[in-house]
Amino acid sequence: MTPPATLRVAEWYRALLRNAVHGWLVLETQQWRVVEYSERAAELLQLTPEELQHAALPEFRRVYRLLQREPTSAVRTELHIGLPNGATATLEVRARLFAHEQQHYLWATLLEETDAQLIAERLVLTDKLALLGQLLAGIVHEIRNPLSAIQLNLQLLRQALPENSPERTAAELALTGARRIGELVDSTLSFARSSGQCICRQDVHELLEQAIQLLQTLFYRKSIQLQRDYAPELPPIYADARQLQQAIVNLLTNAADAIPERGTIRLHTELDTAEEPPMVVITIEDNGVGIAPEELERIFEPFFTRKANGTGLGLPIARRIIAQHRGQLLIQSTPGLGTRCIVRLPIAGNEDAAGDPCADRRG
Repeated sequence: MTPPATLRVAEWYRALLRNAVHGWLVLETQQWRVVEYSERAAELLQLTPEELQHAALPEFRRVYRLLQREPTSAVRTELHIGLPNGATATLEVRARLFAHEQQHYLWATLLEETDAQLIAERLVLTDKLALLGQLLAGIVHEIRNPLSAIQLNLQLLRQALPENSPERTAAELALTGARRIGELVDSTLSFARSSGQCICRQDVHELLEQAIQLLQTLFYRKSIQLQRDYAPELPPIYADARQLQQAIVNLLTNAADAIPERGTIRLHTELDTAEEPPMVVITIEDNGVGIAPEELERIFEPFFTRKANGTGLGLPIARRIIAQHRGQLLIQSTPGLGTRCIVRLPIAGNEDAAGDPCADRRG
């Protein structure tokens, strides 16, 4: 007996999806069991299709926690998944939530470094980074020399002006800006080249407030309100204060730039104890224009920017710095509603930081 036409069509499309080039999974969000999958996903996880069917993958719980607040948004991140042989696979995961018959499901595509598409992307990034390194090596010396002269003259001018005078305040602000330019040059160089870090115990809230202080003029000019929702008694992290502050400034600047006028930036901190080690989570959320899905795929590419005067390095630099601190940067966005940046950083352990030569640079 010939199956009904609708059944044959359903089986046809299921066969197409099962044989897709890329790995993909659909998981239910209660027990984290696989509902549907492609054979490529089974290969990536070193399982047979029969083993993958209904297999539990609790590693996706962390992705779900990021997505459940915004069911229409997508997330792109790396996920470490245990394999049957005891090894761990590091996969690039792109995921979103969807609902069917009052049940929530997570759809995830999986890529590994041997996938042709990812290899091509990495090769392009490598070429761009090599070019960036060559360009920076030539211009940094030219920037630093006049910048040193500017800083020296501003220091002399500040000392010559009366205390508490408007002119001295203006000179101090200009000096702070000149120092900021120097730090930006150093941070940009660190994106293309590995540089030493000065790691100390740091208070996350102090780093956030210092970054906010640097951007007060921008927030005031655009009538942006800041909403703080800080967790009490958040444990410290080990970090290079200047580098991590640079990453936070980049994220806050992007949030402000995404708001045409009179918007809100919300800063939220919390401690996630579901992982080992526990993670400090910083969320920076704006109600700006948001990012289109096709652009969200490219936001970490060097030189990719939607801004007329942008460099396309803010987010790549931020992600590089956060990765150097053994953390993660996740971006969620819904066009027309806004963008959420989530920074996850491991808390400081019980190691003794006494005698750290960088201790005097805290805060």
